Amino acid sequence: MDKNNDKSNGIGKTKNKKKSSKWIFPSSVLALYLFLYFIDSAKTLGAIAYAAKLAKSIAPILLIVLFFMFLFNLIDEKRLKKTIEGSPRYLQYLVMVIFGTFSHGPIYAWYPLMKDFREKGISHGSISIFLYARGIKLSLLPMLAIYFGLKYAIVLTLVMAAFSCIQGLLVDAVMKENA
Repeated sequence: MDKNNDKSNGIGKTKNKKKSSKWIFPSSVLALYLFLYFIDSAKTLGAIAYAAKLAKSIAPILLIVLFFMFLFNLIDEKRLKKTIEGSPRYLQYLVMVIFGTFSHGPIYAWYPLMKDFREKGISHGSISIFLYARGIKLSLLPMLAIYFGLKYAIVLTLVMAAFSCIQGLLVDAVMKENA
């Protein structure tokens, strides 16, 4: 048998396996709902109605979050660096709060950028603001608003943004004493 033919068949099988495996969870949930429907149809329909109501209430907030994430992807990193480097401290703080809020992914992926900012003269406080503001998770705000109310979600987000700035001021003060 030809070795090249064996490899191509193995790759094709792997791709087909990945395509079919992504449907395991949704089909399992559907099967579970069908099973539960036959056991107690009223409760199952109630659960489906509740899930639809929840999805309907989350959808507008989720669309806003997706819109902001789309806008964040349009930001030119080089232009942002230049803006932050030459700006006054309060504007750096504000930009770093916004930048930290919109950032997502693993924190270690942002360390090289933060190192580059530090080498360009951005203060330690501004970098700590970015890291603190990462605690504001836009993708989880709809869930926070549903469970705790919109007012609570807004207040918590604003308090976290304010405390990230306070942390930045404290870090800058401590780092000036150590310098």
